[in-house]
Amino acid sequence: MFVVDSSDDLIIESMNTSAITAKQSRHVPRAPGVAMLITSAPPAPPVALGGLYLWEHIFNAELDHRMGGVWSYGTKKIGSITFRFRTGPGVVPRKVPRESENVLLVLNGREASKVEFARTWLDFLPALPRLRSAAVLLLGNEQCRNDWIKPYLTSRGGPLSHVFLVYDSADIDNANFYQWPLGVATYRNFPKVASAGVPVSTRRKYMCSFLGTLYHNSSRQLLLDVLERSPFKRSCYIKPRQEWQPQETAETRDDYLQALAQSDLTLNPVGQNTECYRIYEAMAYGSVPVVEDVMTPGDCGSSPASNVYPLRILKEHNAPVIYIKDWQTLPELLKQESRLSDHDKAKRREDLLLWYENFKVSMREKMVRILEEKFFNIRLKPLER
Repeated sequence: MFVVDSSDDLIIESMNTSAITAKQSRHVPRAPGVAMLITSAPPAPPVALGGLYLWEHIFNAELDHRMGGVWSYGTKKIGSITFRFRTGPGVVPRKVPRESENVLLVLNGREASKVEFARTWLDFLPALPRLRSAAVLLLGNEQCRNDWIKPYLTSRGGPLSHVFLVYDSADIDNANFYQWPLGVATYRNFPKVASAGVPVSTRRKYMCSFLGTLYHNSSRQLLLDVLERSPFKRSCYIKPRQEWQPQETAETRDDYLQALAQSDLTLNPVGQNTECYRIYEAMAYGSVPVVEDVMTPGDCGSSPASNVYPLRILKEHNAPVIYIKDWQTLPELLKQESRLSDHDKAKRREDLLLWYENFKVSMREKMVRILEEKFFNIRLKPLER
């Protein structure tokens, strides 16, 4: 399972916002907004998380690298907002333009050290003299323990109008907290895969694959034990490791990407949370995720907006994945898989790639829609999800 070791900061600055009123709608011309996406990292190696997934995969935008990567820039207009992206180890709070009016920070809140760094950005917000609105896209704690950010909400007297939150938090209410997908591990240089370039009809080498870290007494070990006794053992590519590695080598990265590209199914046993990067990475390559559908320990679960869990965001968007409650049933699933024709697998692969592309578009529209309403008071139809 991939773990993030940085924070990203997305800054949205609106120009001519006085022309955007509550009476405006999608059918009325609106003044353009300007959004600046800024990524920064703590003293640890500067790697990116949700900011790059948002910018490159969800927004389908590009970057221009300068000063050897100390700064990177990008611009993208979506709806009424023009987003400007700035990322790199040279990004610090004091570099935020003083004229910024509307700010979205993409932060890492997985553990105490990351929360401390995230607070430095949130505590900086009052120093912006023209600040009107602020929000956060938060890589949440894997046990859904995110109470530290609540005092920063406007409902508690803080500067944040809302939070886009990763994982099945009980706080998701589609008012203060909106759920956001984990996405792919950009911090490990997972590529942006063009779905049109994924061979749909070509027969794949493996029926299934799993490359990942084993944890003591975990379902991952059970999965390996089940496969070891299965008649389909030689049909799957299984390569476990005993210790988690924060970064991939060129060799291990290529091995992992080839496994995704050459597997009909990608096995996804739970880690610290049910939702993992591997789910989205498999879909990017047209490999159907087989996802362990169980809750992990912690405070994740039912929320005011939905009683669907785990994997709420995938289930509510009808993701074409295979859910499994017990890895003991995997041999029967693989037996059924072995009976599928190449035509059936190709059609399923095509449907999966199309679903993932549409999902990213849906997430893009969701974010822009909420920002338009929360930041610019543009009232739209209620969110369906």
